[in-house]
Amino acid sequence: MSTSANTPLFNRPDTLFGVCEGIGREFGIHPNILRLGFAVPMIWNPVAVIGTYVGLGVAVYLSRKLVPTRAGAVEQAGQEQGHEQEMALAA
Repeated sequence: MSTSANTPLFNRPDTLFGVCEGIGREFGIHPNILRLGFAVPMIWNPVAVIGTYVGLGVAVYLSRKLVPTRAGAVEQAGQEQGHEQEMALAA
């Protein structure tokens, strides 16, 4: 099953809130390394790990909602520039 890169992390069926993938995208870390970082301590203190995971999930969610992505901003700027060129040609 392939998913598009534009699908929001929280809506994808192959992730659990997309926490590791979201943090990995922001900091340039492979998500599997982060997943191992959550899986290993789960043996000793699952409550703390789950709490940390949920807390980071909330942080990733808020960062996606409050701060627009750079790719989206670049795409929107390109659309506005194309619209300005169309208006200049129409005049």
